[in-house]
Amino acid sequence: MFHRLLLILVGLVLLAGCAKPPKAELQDTRSVVAQAYTSGAALLAAGEYQLAETALQRAEEQVRDGKYRAAKLTIGLAQRYATEALQLTLQRKKELQEEQQRQQRLAEEQARKDREEQARKDREEQARKDREEQARKDREEQARKAVKESPVLLIDVEVEPGATLFTIAARPDVYHDGLLWPLIYKANRDQIKDPLKIFPGQMLKIPRDKTAEELAAARQEALELNLF
Repeated sequence: MFHRLLLILVGLVLLAGCAKPPKAELQDTRSVVAQAYTSGAALLAAGEYQLAETALQRAEEQVRDGKYRAAKLTIGLAQRYATEALQLTLQRKKELQEEQQRQQRLAEEQARKDREEQARKDREEQARKDREEQARKDREEQARKAVKESPVLLIDVEVEPGATLFTIAARPDVYHDGLLWPLIYKANRDQIKDPLKIFPGQMLKIPRDKTAEELAAARQEALELNLF
């Protein structure tokens, strides 16, 4: 009889021990779920975090109802889901950070290419401007040379030994065209009687007010006379 009572007492003690409310486990679970929330699990691991939060709420209800053994099982689930949510959140944060770094590298690379392309365009534009400037300078230089090299057109010519009306008209500073000699002849009829006879020292006038038609007529006359 005594032994039976002893066994009953031991059983009651053990039963009472098993029936203690899991306060420490519940507090630890609250901390893990809170840590998961703080880390951003509600956004980055919403499914796992919702399971952990629901399990925690269920465990607290079970503790209030005195269902301590069931509460311990539910607390285990809540801790597992909270841990998974936290790990998944950290992993996704790492992935997001790596993606941001990749995007930043791509943006920097694109910016570098854009700078190089702009620099190339700037060089081409500068080269074009340099070519245009050089071409302008070349034209100005050619114009200066043309002015410098162009002979001053004479309005009076002194006859040199051996000269003829043809050779005088052919001079660059006269007409640069020997066939225009009739113009000189007609302008100096007061001192030239024969176009084939001019003398050194004579000062001959060179008319400069002739029209294109008069120049053409003089050439035609020279060809018809064929004196030179």
